[in-house]
Amino acid sequence: MANYTREISHMMDRMLTKVLKQDRKGYYQEQLIFKLSLLDVLAVKMIGEHKALDLASLIKGLELDRNLVDTSLKNLIGLKLVMKQKGKRDKREKLLVLTEQGHVLYQKLMQAQLSELEFILNDITINEEKTILKFLSKIVQYHTEKYEINE
Repeated sequence: MANYTREISHMMDRMLTKVLKQDRKGYYQEQLIFKLSLLDVLAVKMIGEHKALDLASLIKGLELDRNLVDTSLKNLIGLKLVMKQKGKRDKREKLLVLTEQGHVLYQKLMQAQLSELEFILNDITINEEKTILKFLSKIVQYHTEKYEINE
């Protein structure tokens, strides 16, 4: 193992603590006005990226329990950020789409994320970026294999 194992472990613990605190307080609350959990943010991002998404695809993409996703969707629908819409080909199909307010939120989320990444990646080299990507990929791989988290 590397010489920085203990320091990396400590920083990962601090990062997770910060993520948990931010999740309790709401992500980007000052910029977005809404109190959104990490799951809410990820759902808005996923729906925004796909323009329209059925519930099964959202659940599969988030890799989470249906009840958790349903709870988040109820919140997002209640905030008038997401709405259900009939499918174009199959009218029985229910698609999740962002409302106009949801699109504004999505754009603000993307701007906030870009600003965050610019801050983080501003003074590192392309090789360091590759190392970070490899590190994050290995974390995802480990947790997927160890805890059998499958898509």
